[in-house]
Amino acid sequence: MPSGDGAARCGARDTGAGCIVAGDPAGRRIVLVHANSSEARAWNRLLRAVPAGQEWVSVARPDPAPTSGASLVRGGDPGLQAAALRPLLTLRRARKPLLVGCGTGVSVALRAALDFPDLVGGLLLIDPTVAEAVRPSVLRRLAARLMPPAIRSTAAELQSMGPLLASIRVPVTLVQGKDEPPGVLGTPFLEQALSGCRNLTVVTVPGDHVQPTKHEPAVRTALSALVAAVERGGA
Repeated sequence: MPSGDGAARCGARDTGAGCIVAGDPAGRRIVLVHANSSEARAWNRLLRAVPAGQEWVSVARPDPAPTSGASLVRGGDPGLQAAALRPLLTLRRARKPLLVGCGTGVSVALRAALDFPDLVGGLLLIDPTVAEAVRPSVLRRLAARLMPPAIRSTAAELQSMGPLLASIRVPVTLVQGKDEPPGVLGTPFLEQALSGCRNLTVVTVPGDHVQPTKHEPAVRTALSALVAAVERGGA
């Protein structure tokens, strides 16, 4: 979790409850769910310039065994973590909040959209690439063993949610690396599973991994387009 000083430098407010808030307190809320507490700094640059009429809230999905820092979203289960997000899903002038899930935060954002469909207006899913375990091969089994436990866990989470994802109706944008490696459970899986959403957009950026700081312009543009799509739908 970044310090209060770090939050102040990016023009944000450190709530002391595991989240950083910036922007218009009366604006449409955008909730940013990232992989763990240490990655909160990745959003600082974006939090320096929140668009007018929006309030951005950065909250960490913690490591399986966090060593420092606080997080609003406790526990390893995405259902429990999505439930912890419920108090942040605040309607402003009848406008629903949007969820931005990054890395292992993707499964939490999806779970929240499933559990609270009347409170989520849209989803921006950044770097939704995790090791596949559906059709194991020697290389995939080796890759799975080498990947951190949190990544392997996310693969299982997405697989378990797969049959349910067709019920998501809100606009969804996926931001992936152009060189996303083959044989992973990521964007292709979600494109197929999210068959019920009214507007599915895929944005690619250079490289095989999306970083909010490195790819800031693309992330901002994708989020702006998603907000516009949500507003056209009246949410």
